[in-house]
Amino acid sequence: MTIIKRDRKNSSADLVVAIEKLIPLLRDQREDEAIEDLEKARALLTKNTPGSENHQQAISIIVDAFEGDHELSAYTHQRAGSTDWTEFEELSLASSRVISLARRMRG
Repeated sequence: MTIIKRDRKNSSADLVVAIEKLIPLLRDQREDEAIEDLEKARALLTKNTPGSENHQQAISIIVDAFEGDHELSAYTHQRAGSTDWTEFEELSLASSRVISLARRMRG
């Protein structure tokens, strides 16, 4: 098995794409405040260099959305025994991808 190390620039681009996939799923859940924060973070990620203060602020916003007031981490849990691919599983996968990338890029 080959492990490919990713640099911050690629991880940042992946995080932006992951956020863009997650936002429509959160709209269906009426997570409007969380969406606002994620859109703010996405803009900061897009406009700033990985590792910069503003870029790190974006990462903090994302982590806080999952671990803080919005509690988006609840969406990362998968249902046991489910064999059907539903919107819930799609939301779980998308949210897990976002928080995983954000944690990897955190300080």
